[in-house]
Amino acid sequence: MAHSFRTPVSAMSENQREWFAMALVAMVIADGEVSQAETETLVQSISFIKNPILVESLKKYIAHQTVPHMTAFVGWETQLKNRAFMMLDLMDVAISDRDFSPKEKEQFLNIGNLLGIPKNKVEELIEMGDKAILGMTE
Repeated sequence: MAHSFRTPVSAMSENQREWFAMALVAMVIADGEVSQAETETLVQSISFIKNPILVESLKKYIAHQTVPHMTAFVGWETQLKNRAFMMLDLMDVAISDRDFSPKEKEQFLNIGNLLGIPKNKVEELIEMGDKAILGMTE
């Protein structure tokens, strides 16, 4: 079953989908501990990638717990809402194991920077993630 995103993946170019998939992988392996919940969420999440070579490459990043090298996101310069949706989707994957570790938060800040989102807005999203985790455990 494909993961449901806020991000309009169908409106993305192939390069944008590849960037988003690499960002998802980067979030999952950021803390060096890939949980079963994160792996399952990630596998469902990257089902929008149809290139089998890229899928294998993404799986290798996970298997070797290597964060993919990422550059700034290109596109949607006037559609900041879509960039914000990507951040929310990345946070969902990161907190699927009910933990938002310091290393994951650091990676989240890095990805926010690559998306051109102001640091204070990314920090607000991190606070939302922490609150969401509290809601999961109550």
